[in-house]
Amino acid sequence: MQSTIQTRANRFSPAESFRRLALLALLAGAVSGCPVAPVETRNPHVGLSEPVTGTDYWLYKPSYYDDLDACPLVVTLHGTNPWDGRTRQILEWRDTAERHGLIVVAPQLRSTQGYVPVVPSVWYADEDKLRRDERAVLAVIDHVRRTHRIATRVVRGPAADANAPPPPSEKELVLLTGFSSGGFPLYYTGLRNPDQFDMLIARDCNITREMLEKIEITDAARALPMAIYWGKDDVAIRDQSWAAFRFLRENRCFQTERKLIPGGHIRRPDVAFAMWAKRLPAEYRR
Repeated sequence: MQSTIQTRANRFSPAESFRRLALLALLAGAVSGCPVAPVETRNPHVGLSEPVTGTDYWLYKPSYYDDLDACPLVVTLHGTNPWDGRTRQILEWRDTAERHGLIVVAPQLRSTQGYVPVVPSVWYADEDKLRRDERAVLAVIDHVRRTHRIATRVVRGPAADANAPPPPSEKELVLLTGFSSGGFPLYYTGLRNPDQFDMLIARDCNITREMLEKIEITDAARALPMAIYWGKDDVAIRDQSWAAFRFLRENRCFQTERKLIPGGHIRRPDVAFAMWAKRLPAEYRR
């Protein structure tokens, strides 16, 4: 028995094992790296730099933005370069933004690099990159807030007096969504800052339970609507998506929904908007 185990363990040399591992990672990434053929829009996207953190990001606003009172904001987080990046994200979101009256930003991230799906331990061991991306995402939102009109919804907080109605307040309509390894900053930033977002949507996202367990799940995070969807042919992401859904339900995040959709590892911004639109105020369901 021992010799059999030894033979199986040494079936591949270290060099051969590395080559096989690299091939698997390339194949996994190749699916997400399908050519982007975006619909042309009247407006181009523009490149900006957030001055506090120095984060570069793309911004798209609809061609009729000046005729609108305000727009919902989408923050889309890219996966691993070279198979995905902020440019691919903004190109595929532009048509959705133009048709539905959205502002979309795609920041440059650091935490999405270096992840190998078949060997999660290859992912960095500390949270430094995630913390930097968290600061970058929040700073980009603040930068957009100072230069554009972000739509809001009226919400009611807890009443100060049991006999008085709760005072109304406004919350900005900001969707945080990620694709592929953009799942790491999506969950980390979104769950740690639930008051900043109207909804979180994971689109075929990588994640590990180990990372999720590092996040303190507060009552505000439990109240945040979330959606997780993945392609039925995306086998690797299926297991990670189910793990994320189970973790959130175990932590009483009952506002989380899941959805299986046709296809493989594809970005699908139209599906994300359709899921968010169900909870948007009527005037923003264009």
